[in-house]
Amino acid sequence: MTPALLIARDCIIYWVNVWIAPVECLFDVIESELARRGVAPEEFDRMSQST
Repeated sequence: MTPALLIARDCIIYWVNVWIAPVECLFDVIESELARRGVAPEEFDRMSQST
């Protein structure tokens, strides 16, 4: 790959990571709240598939 393509690829990867970071934090908050309320992960998966 040429240096310009490598730089472009790195920029794309960087911006995707910046965009995904808040979403990951939100899912962590949701997951910890479910754990605090005592909802098991398999129960949550089953509830989401039934709707």
